[in-house]
Amino acid sequence: MNLLEIRTSQYMSKLSSNDLQSLKEINTHYTDIPNILMKDLAERCYISISTLHRIILKIGFNGFSDFKIRITDNLKAIEAAKESLFDEEKYLQNYLSNITLTKRLNEGEIKKVADVILEKKSRFCFGTGWKQKQVINNFSNDLLYYKESFITLRTENDLRLSTDTMDENSVLIILSLSGNTENYSEVLKTCKIRNVTIISITSDKINSLSSFADYSLYYKENVLDNIDKHWDIGTLNFLVNYLIEVIVHQKDKKI
Repeated sequence: MNLLEIRTSQYMSKLSSNDLQSLKEINTHYTDIPNILMKDLAERCYISISTLHRIILKIGFNGFSDFKIRITDNLKAIEAAKESLFDEEKYLQNYLSNITLTKRLNEGEIKKVADVILEKKSRFCFGTGWKQKQVINNFSNDLLYYKESFITLRTENDLRLSTDTMDENSVLIILSLSGNTENYSEVLKTCKIRNVTIISITSDKINSLSSFADYSLYYKENVLDNIDKHWDIGTLNFLVNYLIEVIVHQKDKKI
């Protein structure tokens, strides 16, 4: 998927059928975008300049110049990926570096998070996507070995309904890649009103979920920069297992 296709998928809920048709047409001219004027692209796509500008803003770009720059970079990355050979040693070093950086990002916070989890009587966890749900499910299940339990929320509707039972004795962990809270921002506001402790686990990027959270953990990933690469959850798995180990250690200290 190229950048335009990724953005279309990310902002699907905001797009009308006409927007989607226009984006489909724009995508047929994807490789021409770095060297094309806005009016010429609009003409080729049979839409007005104002409509093109509106759609560009709607899918998260700051304007046509930003749109061109980001797509130019994406096309260069696609070409570089085609030309480059897989370097096993470089892959290993990058993988180990991301794990090391993930540990360093969380050294000051992870014990606090573990202590909060151990203190709270009711615990909830939610993953925002398919892989996130797998990881959070494993986290919840693995803690059962140490007689610590979470209620795993399957859907956004589960998340909304569960807020009725949450209070100051509750903790909610939300695991996300992007940290985008568009679909559940009202739930987070309700949690704040009810004094629920929110813990975010997100990629190491500025994001709205972390700004809502009382405690934030971060995993180092490059998937948001390299959209043509699958999401390797190795560093995320490391962070979640790191958290489990710290929870167990903190629990042992209290006994």
